[in-house]
Amino acid sequence: MRILYFLGVLALLVSCTEQSTKPVQCHITGTVIDRPESKVLELYTHIDGEAAASSRPVAEIKIRDGKFAYDLALDEADYCTLSFAEEKARGSWFPIHFIADGDTVRLTLYPDAEEHRIEGTGATAEFQGYKEQLALLNEAYYEKVDSLDECNAYNSEAYTALIAQLETTDQRSDAFKALVEQLNAMPDEEKLTETAFNQQKEHEAEYLAALLAMLDQEPTIARYALLAEQMRYRLPDGAILEIYERRYADALTDHYLSAYCRRQLAGLRVAVGKQYIDFEAPDVEGTMHRFSTLMEGAELTLLDLWASWCGPCRRGSIAVLPLYEEYKERGFKVIGVARESEDLSNLQHAIKQDGYPWPQLVELDDRIHLWSQYGCSNAAGRKFLIDKAGTILAIDPSVEELTTILKERLDE
Repeated sequence: MRILYFLGVLALLVSCTEQSTKPVQCHITGTVIDRPESKVLELYTHIDGEAAASSRPVAEIKIRDGKFAYDLALDEADYCTLSFAEEKARGSWFPIHFIADGDTVRLTLYPDAEEHRIEGTGATAEFQGYKEQLALLNEAYYEKVDSLDECNAYNSEAYTALIAQLETTDQRSDAFKALVEQLNAMPDEEKLTETAFNQQKEHEAEYLAALLAMLDQEPTIARYALLAEQMRYRLPDGAILEIYERRYADALTDHYLSAYCRRQLAGLRVAVGKQYIDFEAPDVEGTMHRFSTLMEGAELTLLDLWASWCGPCRRGSIAVLPLYEEYKERGFKVIGVARESEDLSNLQHAIKQDGYPWPQLVELDDRIHLWSQYGCSNAAGRKFLIDKAGTILAIDPSVEELTTILKERLDE
């Protein structure tokens, strides 16, 4: 990504003690190039502010004659995201991330997201500088990939042969399904040529080394944001976790990014064999309930994180209905939590339409950060099967897997 930053600013980084969590006023201004269909930019604050499809922007910024401007008031310097409204409406969008730290942020946005430019000072420039350095490493690697691909030296012969078979096999056949399973089970070292695999490993090591060098310094808002990005979807490399514990765990503790990292790490460590995380949430009437209280008396409880706007979530929940009816008198409970916005009409309609007989709680606008706590902040939903001792037995079990566990545990 072609992003501008100022080396002079990087040389004058302030310490984490100087980057206090004080209110800031940020002027966001920019130009949109060759995108006549783009009329509105949606603005989100916080690193997880745009995590769900139901997330509501803090502002809708009008684009007039290819120009836009907005004055943003914040309690503290923050990680922000802009998205083109028409892309978001289509369900496929490229988020534009930056740090708003109390000065002017200037953006030049193109049809190709790789060409976006972001300019600023302070934490804005520092953060974009790190992103540019990492992007340059990726660009250099992808040039090598393209070079190998052009001379048919990237994919292995075995992988190429499997792809060729898939292209000539009926997608509705069992043979096609078997080929897909074989392809998915193939490790990277078998998918790639030896040269390509070695280049991939070299790039991964070079990228990680550069990232560690950026992070293993005195914490700043920009570095904390870079660290938080590593925790969005998966548990980071062990070296990153070591740096977090040594440098960041006790730094900027009153800042949102610090709280976010703590939640993410707790959620990403949620696993089979570990203890569930208790929480309190309202039902559709607004009455608060503690999850552990609702679990009382159950041998097994299925925590169903879902959303009215998530078709796969609802199909998965509907599939549990027969099992619930069969085992509800034998100690099986289901407790749903829906990820919704303030307007609960769609949720109420979904509950009625799908016929869920179990308790339903609501995660309103990610206020209790439940999805982060359970390590699925970028997902619409997930299911956790928990025993009476609070141990997680399964995560996203299939109906067949759930049936097997219920029979083993609850059949007399």
